[in-house]
Amino acid sequence: MAERDFPLPERLAMSTGLGFAGREHERTVLKHLWKQMVASQQRRFALVSGEAGIGKTALCSVFAASAHRDAVVVYGRCDEELSVPYQPWREVLTSLDRHLPDVVAGHHVAIAPLMGVAGAADLDSDSARFALYSSVVDVLDAVAARGKPALVVLDDLHWADVQTLALLRHLVERAVATPVLVIATFRDSDIDASHPLTGFLSVTHRESGTTRLALDGLDDSELLSLLEGVAGHAMDRDGLVLRDLLRAETEGNPFFVTEILRHLGETGAISQRADGRWAAPTRLGSRGLPVSVHEVVNSRIQRLGPGTRKALDTASVVGRDFELDLLAELLGEDPVQTSGRLEPAVANALVIDAGGRFAFTHAIVAHALYAELSPTVRAFGHQAVAVALERRCGDDVGERAGEIAHHWIHAITPHNRGKAAQYARSAGDYALSHLAPDEAVTWYGQALDFLPDGDPAQRCEILVGLGTAQRQAGDPAHRETLLSAGRLAIALHHDDLLVRAALANNRGDVSRFGSIDHERVEILRRAIVVRPGGPDGALLHSILAIELHGAPDEQVEPVAVRAMALARAAGETRIIAEVVSLAQSALRTPDVLRQRAQLLPEGLAAAESTGDTRLRGVLAMSQHEIELQLGDRDAMDRERLILASFARDSPEPFVRWTTSQTQSMHLFLDGDLEGAESVAQAGFELGVATGQPEAFFGYAGQIFQIRRAQDRLAETAEALEQVLQENPELQVFRAGLACVWCELGREAEARALADAIDVSAGGAPQFWSTALMLWAEVCHTLALPEPASRILPVLSRWQEQIASTGATTEGSIVYGLGRTLATLGRTQEAAAAYELALTVNHRLRAPLFVARTHLAYAQALSGAEPGRARAMAAEAQRTAEQFGFAMVQRHVTQLLEQLP
Repeated sequence: MAERDFPLPERLAMSTGLGFAGREHERTVLKHLWKQMVASQQRRFALVSGEAGIGKTALCSVFAASAHRDAVVVYGRCDEELSVPYQPWREVLTSLDRHLPDVVAGHHVAIAPLMGVAGAADLDSDSARFALYSSVVDVLDAVAARGKPALVVLDDLHWADVQTLALLRHLVERAVATPVLVIATFRDSDIDASHPLTGFLSVTHRESGTTRLALDGLDDSELLSLLEGVAGHAMDRDGLVLRDLLRAETEGNPFFVTEILRHLGETGAISQRADGRWAAPTRLGSRGLPVSVHEVVNSRIQRLGPGTRKALDTASVVGRDFELDLLAELLGEDPVQTSGRLEPAVANALVIDAGGRFAFTHAIVAHALYAELSPTVRAFGHQAVAVALERRCGDDVGERAGEIAHHWIHAITPHNRGKAAQYARSAGDYALSHLAPDEAVTWYGQALDFLPDGDPAQRCEILVGLGTAQRQAGDPAHRETLLSAGRLAIALHHDDLLVRAALANNRGDVSRFGSIDHERVEILRRAIVVRPGGPDGALLHSILAIELHGAPDEQVEPVAVRAMALARAAGETRIIAEVVSLAQSALRTPDVLRQRAQLLPEGLAAAESTGDTRLRGVLAMSQHEIELQLGDRDAMDRERLILASFARDSPEPFVRWTTSQTQSMHLFLDGDLEGAESVAQAGFELGVATGQPEAFFGYAGQIFQIRRAQDRLAETAEALEQVLQENPELQVFRAGLACVWCELGREAEARALADAIDVSAGGAPQFWSTALMLWAEVCHTLALPEPASRILPVLSRWQEQIASTGATTEGSIVYGLGRTLATLGRTQEAAAAYELALTVNHRLRAPLFVARTHLAYAQALSGAEPGRARAMAAEAQRTAEQFGFAMVQRHVTQLLEQLP
């Protein structure tokens, strides 16, 4: 089918009012956005807001009609009553698949969850979501490649599910180079601070190519144009009186205006003279318009007759959209008879006929009808709809589970409770399997609310689903939910539920930094007892290994090795890739870096063979971390490019947050302190906004390094004190605060902190090397030989590595070894260490660490070789001046003043 034959969507093609007037500014803005998009070949996004009936959809319809010749226009709408994940996107993709199947070809597996088919079940939820989002962007790119870009209209976002908004956010933030204009409408009066749309609006308003259009009521001239368009002639004095009355009553709301006009015409309150002009009786001007819009709608419906009213009353219980055959079944009659009942409503623009499917022209119409029904009539009506839908769906309710659950929830109690719980759970299962965890959380919560007492197995099933959905949605409550499910499964001797609860209760990384989550570990060990082998056993062991990350290596390594052996025995490449991803992350101490580095290529190869781009990207994060610890800047740069490409396409905030940390670190290594701080700040804001638990840790470490180089450590003291107070077990923050006190001359406070130096990993292996590097500096500044002697043998084991927390780096570990040796008076050995540190830091292309090493080397030589020390100090000074390393400059100046 050629693009010129792509039909205008029915919702946008149908007229639902008496006419359209005004909105010249808004239409001009939309035309300008379209021209911008075509010229730049980059995404443009418009948000149209306003109250109900203000004309948001009408504006989109008029603009779509004008752009149809040059655009592929697609439409999707969110429903208030239905809860189908990604509903508007499904309508958009279904339309494209029907009319332009070639643009969707090759993406059916990835978009299967969006289309209502659970075709991506072999992918984990994050990987499936990554593939889905990427494919939607690819499809829109393919539309544009045919010659006409897509114009996507998404209607009624105030009723959108979280997943619909997440996909839209991905398109707005990550698909800038996709030629598409997206216009989304919403009622700003229907959202509050807790509404998911509020968060979406706050994070997208700064995106380039984004425009907000807030619609108000028609002004006097626009309202006059509307009346003249309806009447077919210019308004005289009576017409102006009518306009003023309508504006006073409706504040220019177009839907309200047209409904009241219809009402006035049908009741004879206004009439046409012999010359065709409208006339308004004098009493109308004196009495005003003493009716509300709901009263107008109800009066208009009443005049259609009792048969039509009965059909519309029943339809209002079904929802804004309703099927003819379902409505006929509810009325107990032939569909032809029901169609006849609806004809007057269609003729009077209260209902739209879309060929077997009907819809109220506006939600206000459906609400007005529904509000007139008594609570008992509504409840019996919902029960009748639920029973009818059950008969139609049989055992395969699929996407209609949420619809059936909605009706049972609002049916007569208490008979509905069991049914409501049953279908709410089915709706949760459907949402979870179709990449809509936020929707699933809502449904599972309702299932628990309605579940009758005395069914612990069903409760356990729901808890597992709820906890899994909470984890996928980023809700920390998933921990307690899944622990409760695991304990209940143990009490029920239900092995499968125990294993599912244990597998679900991990986010793909350590759950709690600085300590072991013993409750999680206990559930994992119990699950391993009942499922010691196979793919589940491999995954359980790998999760156990990462939960034990803070334990000694001799406890963690055997579990990780066992996980890998089970994964290889299972022979499934995806299991191997996932187990490697977890197991290698458990091996975080510098002592097992080589084992970790040897393990990762197997996971990378497995991920490549699965074609799972997300899993490959996650492993690239670990590869970058390993290359950093090995000091291979070329390999780091290669992995950084892979990560950047991965992050551009990823819908996951965690990926973008982690990648921003990597980018900041590279800028820091390059000596660009301002750039590093800017990216770190943006990453911190993203991390906080998206609930990353380590956001503050990572940012505190990054800012500490930057302020230290700038000689502004005093600015970090308060934040470090806060982190240390909240996490007293983390030595890295204790050491960092001691460094601050040393630089500020507050040696007593620094010594008090140094009294508690712990040279072990302290439950946080990823911070171990950095903590000891900082303690080495403190010991040198305060001349503390005893703790330095304890640090020395540990750092000696790692002298070929780079100190890193993942988000920060302290450069070559042998530099810290040199500081420790100098503290102990072993100057020649310290000098040799600094020589090696210079080589490693040069290879790392890190001017700050090179300058810092030159300075330390000069300090070590100052007594025995002052001339050489001066040359070293001068080298440090040149680098510090070039890059603005103020702390190095200050210490160099002090040293040069002391040298003879």
